[in-house]
Amino acid sequence: TLKIAKLLKRDHRTIKRFIQNSQQGRKKRVEKPRRKITAHELRKVKRAAAKMPLATSFAIFQSCNITGVPKSTRCAILRDMAKVRKAEKRPPLNKTHKLKRQDWAKKYLKTDFSKVLWTDEMRVSLDGPDGWARGWIGKGQRAPVRLRRQQGGGGVLVWAGIIKDELVGPFRVEDGVKLNSQSYCQFLEDTFFKQWYRKKSASFKKNMIFMQDNAPSHASKYSTAWLARKGLKEEKLMTWPPCSPDLNPIENLWSIIKCEIYKEGKQYTSLNSVWEAVVAAARNVDSEQIKTLTESMDGRLLSVLAKK
Repeated sequence: TLKIAKLLKRDHRTIKRFIQNSQQGRKKRVEKPRRKITAHELRKVKRAAAKMPLATSFAIFQSCNITGVPKSTRCAILRDMAKVRKAEKRPPLNKTHKLKRQDWAKKYLKTDFSKVLWTDEMRVSLDGPDGWARGWIGKGQRAPVRLRRQQGGGGVLVWAGIIKDELVGPFRVEDGVKLNSQSYCQFLEDTFFKQWYRKKSASFKKNMIFMQDNAPSHASKYSTAWLARKGLKEEKLMTWPPCSPDLNPIENLWSIIKCEIYKEGKQYTSLNSVWEAVVAAARNVDSEQIKTLTESMDGRLLSVLAKK
């Protein structure tokens, strides 16, 4: 039995059990009679699926008082009338927010957006957003092993800007620094102003409009006064409507970078390695992609006005 087990690459106890009762075959699977769904019940399921978006198949059938239907049958029925999708993410807009967005769109409708510097921060973690580690795996292949870390292993805060077809940065916020008004202004002084803005011509500085969102560190009196001393005030500092990340084209740049650094479910073992990946991904973003993003602003404003 040991020789046979070695030859067949099976456990020797499995070989012994087979020899003791070699006539015993595999148990035949007993097919349980499946519950039949009537046309009336199908209509009830369709109405329930429309009323209960994102509900499980069990909850939908339970609401119709249809019991005894296995999960495989429930899913097969629902696939003919519905589709598994994620909930759409949108800013939580109330009536005031919508009015402010429309006022903003009217104010900047005739603006030359090639002169606007769009800025924002992004946090990147070692493992990437939840649900990104999915993909096709060939038959017979095992799924790759992913590291499990408590609290996600931390992350890196990145600041960048885009103007016309140019990428400004990215710049890394020092680890452990919480961006309040003072640290935000000091960060801009050490990176944006010293490494990029000071090299620009006087005519460029005169026409450039600086955009930032309404994060507390950005919109505080301290930061506003500090930027005014740098010459970024009044018409040179864009007012921004609340809860409007979808209007900022740099959010699309963050999406491009994240898709690149986390492709194929990639993970990182240190903060420096994920920062290097961000820099490499940003370097691969060409000027045409950035130009497409900044030129999309006219369409975004018109969409805000059209949809109110």
